[in-house]
Amino acid sequence: MSRPKQRLLPFFLPMLGCPHRCVFCDQRAISGKASAPTAEEVRRALDGFPPDMEAELAYYGGSFTCLPRSRQEAWLSLAAPYIEGGVIGGVRVSTRPDAVDDGVCAFLREHGVTTVELGVQSFDDEVLRQSDRGCTGESAIAACAAVRRAGLRLGVQLMTGLPGDRPELALSSMKQALECGAELLRIYPTLVIEGTELERLYAAGKYAPQSLTEAVSLCADMVELAEAAGVPVQRLGLNPGPELERSLIAGPYHPAFGGLVREEVCFRKAAALLEACGAAEKPCRLLCAGNDLARLVGQKRAGLERLTARFPGVTVAVDPALAPGQMRAESAD
Repeated sequence: MSRPKQRLLPFFLPMLGCPHRCVFCDQRAISGKASAPTAEEVRRALDGFPPDMEAELAYYGGSFTCLPRSRQEAWLSLAAPYIEGGVIGGVRVSTRPDAVDDGVCAFLREHGVTTVELGVQSFDDEVLRQSDRGCTGESAIAACAAVRRAGLRLGVQLMTGLPGDRPELALSSMKQALECGAELLRIYPTLVIEGTELERLYAAGKYAPQSLTEAVSLCADMVELAEAAGVPVQRLGLNPGPELERSLIAGPYHPAFGGLVREEVCFRKAAALLEACGAAEKPCRLLCAGNDLARLVGQKRAGLERLTARFPGVTVAVDPALAPGQMRAESAD
């Protein structure tokens, strides 16, 4: 069973520690942050944070463990008095797989880190090579093992639609992340951002991004694998924002991308239940938890329209006895 979703107090360290720039990356455009926060900004945010020992201070956007140890200690020391005072439970950092080993994990744990998110992106060596990641699938597997040995919570970040990627490779990467013991996941479809090497490849006709439909379908496949393993997918798609939208050249962007994926997963569950109920031949009723009704209906009622087109006699209703995520179908005769 996965642990409860934790609250985060996130700060972005755009490009800090990154040894080079991957073909797809511009952290400043992605995060909307041009520079790292000051120590005073972090302290001020922690001072105003309601005590919650399930929460973490999070450092995203760079390769944290590639920074000099003195700089890592400076960032981590900001959290120490708040961990000791019970305001937060620990620190979360994101980093590169090839910058993590047993010694690094021991250092992180000693300094209050509780979760390490690895920017794996793909476990396929050819995809990593074409993306100029500078690391391998083997190094990612080794890093996952080191995080787990240290007793730290393991997060894995994956991308779809990278250069050289195919749906079967992305699904294989998801399966590998689960086999490595990932306890939380993030999935990002690749976008073409202005000023990146990927933009030049796209302009030269050497890279074709996924369509929105392709990305939603593939990410739904990946979410289904994660759900079957009981591992939460905490993020689908990049956070929308004006800086990202101004920098976007091409790719499967939607401001509610995660919602589209969740609706697709919900539609598939509903369709399977109705199929088993015989709804193609007779009127059936689909019952869901109240919290799931909006997801089932979908944005602009698209999900409901798909269901009624496939199963003309279906009706949808809320059953208060059902828990969130549960659905059932029954004959309406």
